[in-house]
Amino acid sequence: MADRKDRMALLSRYNKLHLQRYEQKANLNLNVEQWAADGLIESYGISACYDLLDFYFQVSASPSWNVFAYKAQDLLDRKNEIQKDIKDRAERRQKAKEWLSE
Repeated sequence: MADRKDRMALLSRYNKLHLQRYEQKANLNLNVEQWAADGLIESYGISACYDLLDFYFQVSASPSWNVFAYKAQDLLDRKNEIQKDIKDRAERRQKAKEWLSE
């Protein structure tokens, strides 16, 4: 079980991002949602959860805590695919530069 401090920190990060986007506080019951945060932290670690939450707010049109909590694995898969694609494209550009300079 993750520390209560970490669970509340993740929920606080969500609230902060929600406030920045919508200019109003999120309507979360922290006592209930801390258990979803606990599951996320146990599965992915606190730093990965922070990164996923930031990524989620970048790509989602209307982010919500429940969707984030239940779709975290899908988000992680998409984030990894995007990073792999960026890396592959950089490698291809480098190979193309080398080929053209011959």
